Amino acid sequence: MMANFHNSRKNLRNYGTYWLCSPKKIFQLERTIDLMELESTNGSTVHADVVKFRQKFAGKIFNLVEDLFGIEANLRELYQEQPAEEDQETDEESNETEEPCGTWRLGMNMNPTDGKIMEYTNDGWSGSSSIGNSSQALAADYLDQDVWNHDAANYIAIVRHHDDNVVLAVKTFKIIYDQGYSLSEMFNSNNPEFYRKVVGRLVQDEKLSSATVIYDPIFSVGGDLAINWGFDNNGVRMVMTDGYLEASVTDSYSTRGLGAHYYCNPVAGTPYSSSKAMEIASTSTYNSYYPYAIGTDYGISSVYYSYTSSYGQYAIYVSEDASSFPQPGTRLDVEMELC
Repeated sequence: MMANFHNSRKNLRNYGTYWLCSPKKIFQLERTIDLMELESTNGSTVHADVVKFRQKFAGKIFNLVEDLFGIEANLRELYQEQPAEEDQETDEESNETEEPCGTWRLGMNMNPTDGKIMEYTNDGWSGSSSIGNSSQALAADYLDQDVWNHDAANYIAIVRHHDDNVVLAVKTFKIIYDQGYSLSEMFNSNNPEFYRKVVGRLVQDEKLSSATVIYDPIFSVGGDLAINWGFDNNGVRMVMTDGYLEASVTDSYSTRGLGAHYYCNPVAGTPYSSSKAMEIASTSTYNSYYPYAIGTDYGISSVYYSYTSSYGQYAIYVSEDASSFPQPGTRLDVEMELC
């Protein structure tokens, strides 16, 4: 009997908790001992076990109750559990001291002056093809298919930088959907879950004082991050919600951002013509109605498409756990560690 009673630490914990939660069980235990002693044959092994148990424990059982709180605490520690109040306090302390540590990986780089147009219908957005090579990852248009297709993009950072790869400005967004989606999943415009959707809440907005942001569709505009903003025969891949978000049935050039095309099927992600593609569409109202590009990567040269000098390049990083990006002035690499 004693061997069974003390079979394991788990049993000890269960009995201690059992008595503590219902003191009546103490008396039931006493009664059980009495009955077993009466019913067992004097001199038998069971009778001897019962008598031995009573002699060793029955006289101390009420003192044991007083110690059960201490026993339970020790057992919780043994099983790596904490009382509810301590859990709550620990969580609160953890939230107060939480560091935005983690790893950022480069998914895409957009250079609006390298002669290639990373516009809305480019296959790279859906992750179906890699772009460029790693040696030019931060110098030209580039897409890392492994990062784009497989990394959990719980946080997205849009980083503007010059050719020296120094961060000029950064905005970081926390994805408001169930976490774990990759960028290729989010930029699948055929998926209604991500078509014309606000996906990221702004959590970081920093820039160097020397960074020019006028007409910049990301850093001169407030709000959160929306993606795959299709409207009639037009689409822009990344836009800020405080900018102009055109109605879905209106054919216009009014919505500006990264990865634009103003004559395409925005759901299928296919172009009707290459003439109205634009890598970076600025917020400028140049020519009143028609888009004004940042850099030289856009469709045919005409009165409809004028441009300003490049503000630099735009890198898109993703992280599973880092809630902020290294500050402006930091030199970029394809992988960035924080903390």
